[in-house]
Amino acid sequence: MIESAGEEFGVTHILVNELPAELGSPEAPSRYDVSVVFTRRPSPRELDLLKHPEVAARLADAGYGAVELRVADRRLIVEHTNLDELAAGLATLIGRILEDIGDQAAAEKVSRDATAAEQVRAEASRAAAVLAAVARIDFRPRRSLYE
Repeated sequence: MIESAGEEFGVTHILVNELPAELGSPEAPSRYDVSVVFTRRPSPRELDLLKHPEVAARLADAGYGAVELRVADRRLIVEHTNLDELAAGLATLIGRILEDIGDQAAAEKVSRDATAAEQVRAEASRAAAVLAAVARIDFRPRRSLYE
């Protein structure tokens, strides 16, 4: 697994104080939003990948079609779910989705860095060739052997 920024892209814990106050009572909602904390601030690319339709498709394919993921600063909001659903497998699926997103974003960065390094090498080679061509030019007057 490829790590970006030295730390895996994932979540650490649920923000209990953001859960509905009615949980555990007869008035508790069956579905609600659950806020979880990212392991680190997501990169712009990770945020883009999290919004990709493939994420919703993965959730739907696993039986969580009502669930949506939304980012709010360093929090991931798991919308339209509940603690039972998270414990029954949704949390693991979200962990895999975030790991895949982190790996993809890191791999893309490695590729971009390699491309940039190759461009720097090519530019250095081109500049060296230009300097070599300039060095071959001699403006000193010479006498022709045929004069």
